[in-house]
Amino acid sequence: MQLYNVFAFPIVRDQLIANTVLVAVATLFVILRGISRKIRQSAIGWDDACCLGGLLHTYGMLAMHYHYARVGMRQHVTAIPPENTVLIAKMLIIYQIVYYNAMVLAKFSYLFFYLRIFVSKEFRVLTWICMGCAGAYWTGSVLQVFLICTPFERNWNPLLPGHCASQNVAFSTIGAFNLVTDVMIMALPIRFIWKLQMSVGTKMALYGIFGLGIFISSITIIRIRVLTTVDFNDLPYSMIWAAFWSVTEPALAIANACAPMLRPILKAAFPKLFASKAKYSTQPASGPIASKSNSSKRMYGIDEEDSEYPLTRLGQEPGLADTRSLNEQSQDGRSQHAPH
Repeated sequence: MQLYNVFAFPIVRDQLIANTVLVAVATLFVILRGISRKIRQSAIGWDDACCLGGLLHTYGMLAMHYHYARVGMRQHVTAIPPENTVLIAKMLIIYQIVYYNAMVLAKFSYLFFYLRIFVSKEFRVLTWICMGCAGAYWTGSVLQVFLICTPFERNWNPLLPGHCASQNVAFSTIGAFNLVTDVMIMALPIRFIWKLQMSVGTKMALYGIFGLGIFISSITIIRIRVLTTVDFNDLPYSMIWAAFWSVTEPALAIANACAPMLRPILKAAFPKLFASKAKYSTQPASGPIASKSNSSKRMYGIDEEDSEYPLTRLGQEPGLADTRSLNEQSQDGRSQHAPH
């Protein structure tokens, strides 16, 4: 087997550097997520575990991207030893599984985050349905890795008698399901956020945070398009962009899954920016209107004990936004109602 300089081709060098930076950014976001949890003194949840698991799989993707360059990526198949070609084909099998793991863990991180903060029964049911769809995406993706060629060894030895289905079609189909699940996850909170007792500005900020997934979806679309151009008869040469986007996508997905959790960090770093401008009464709201509002808040709202987001205080005058966290509001409410 022959090894090559990973930076021999400028295009490969630039891709490796870009992906290294993106994975470093994803790592930073996960670290900040943990610090945010510490600031809020919140328990580590399944959303955090999935995010960390997705990051570890993304490290694996990046390591394999470097090793692809080491064994001849961007070289034509006729220019490298046969054992290099076999290794690249075998690595592709592992590469796919690690990629699917990274992506589904990023999806689960977002969905477990939804379950952590939203209390609406309807929303939670829809979230579990999305989890089922994400799980089905992962199951189908992994199964195609093992079923696309009969016998399995034909993945790296095309001279064996047997049959392989079109990998371009398989990759594109799986990519389409990946995109559909992303859109489902992004669209899920839209209607429910609008029903929350929040200022319009806060709602728009939430839409912006959750809408970051649109950018990830654009990466998914690019990756689907690139996968259709891979020539499996000259895999080392034609795979460079597929390998690049397959690291970029999970790295950005992990960072995106952490973005909604970073408000405590930003609040600590920029206290004036997040300082409350609202004035509150020292008396708790009462009466049938307040009771109805509180009921609506629980039906459509965010769990006050674990949310990263502010709500508009239901008893305040219209237009006054409460920038305190839900947890703080909840504690105030308990202290106001405590017996003296």
